[in-house]
Amino acid sequence: MTNQSAPTERVCPAAESPWQELFVPVEQQLAQAERVLAEMVESRSPAARDVINSTIGSGGKRLRPALVLLCADACGECAEQAVHLAATVELLHSGSLLHDDVFDSSPTQRGNESAGRRWGTPAAVLVGDFMAAAVYQHLSVHGDNGAMGILAETVIEMCQAELLNPEWGSEIDEATYLETISGKTAALFSASCRLGAVAAGASADVQSALTAYGQNLGMAFQITDDLLDLYGDPEKLGKSVGQDQARGLLTLAVIRGLEVDDSGEIAGMTASLADGTGDGRVAARLAERVAEVGGRRYAADRARAFAAAATQYLESLAASPSKDSLLAMPEQILGRIM
Repeated sequence: MTNQSAPTERVCPAAESPWQELFVPVEQQLAQAERVLAEMVESRSPAARDVINSTIGSGGKRLRPALVLLCADACGECAEQAVHLAATVELLHSGSLLHDDVFDSSPTQRGNESAGRRWGTPAAVLVGDFMAAAVYQHLSVHGDNGAMGILAETVIEMCQAELLNPEWGSEIDEATYLETISGKTAALFSASCRLGAVAAGASADVQSALTAYGQNLGMAFQITDDLLDLYGDPEKLGKSVGQDQARGLLTLAVIRGLEVDDSGEIAGMTASLADGTGDGRVAARLAERVAEVGGRRYAADRARAFAAAATQYLESLAASPSKDSLLAMPEQILGRIM
């Protein structure tokens, strides 16, 4: 599977996304991964098919599978195993989104009605479980070089981080927040990059460097995503905003705001949103006040620092179009909040 073959039709639902230009070096392989993904989730249950097709076919950036393929290609070989690993990473991510929507009671996901809202919580949970099982079934046939162990370890990290969420409250500090997003988000970014290097047979040093690249990239991604939950446009994002505040979860900008706001206004607003007495006007004022005291700028600066750290781990890679895409990825992520 090389880029020298005849052009392949663009079948990825994310084909028109602003990320697509970065995926050009592995465009063909990404289309192949999309077909593998469709084969992985075939189900005899009509109910499961409806949820699966809605979740998989609703678009999304396909960022994680692209990272698998770009890292493999940047290491010199984007072969069949990388395609299969890219598909499994995307399916694992999709299953986690189903579970996240249940936890968040989110009404929308990727611009559509969420599975939990449309089909109910049991269906969303069970299909998320189905997707996770399909990942490991597929890896048992097409995975090697420790791929199954890498993803199993990643799932453990994701679950442990999610379990921290109910403990969040007004006393959460930046260190706890960073630990949590490291497991919830950055772990799968990191695993995606590592799997690409493994599939290409890269050296241990290169695997380590790309793992660190993915970790830092994922941290930058989640911090910007949390900023978008405060300041983003739900129509452009394709999902509801203000979900973190509604659940009483404090993200980095708000945590910083709590630390520096001597007036106590932010503390009062977060408390009212957490206990359900606050409304949309309170949420809007919270975002405004956080920006006034520098919380928004502080979080954006932390995202920039992680993004800058990510690029340093690519220095050992030879020049290539895929390396160029990996180098451009952090700026693409930061561009979401500019």
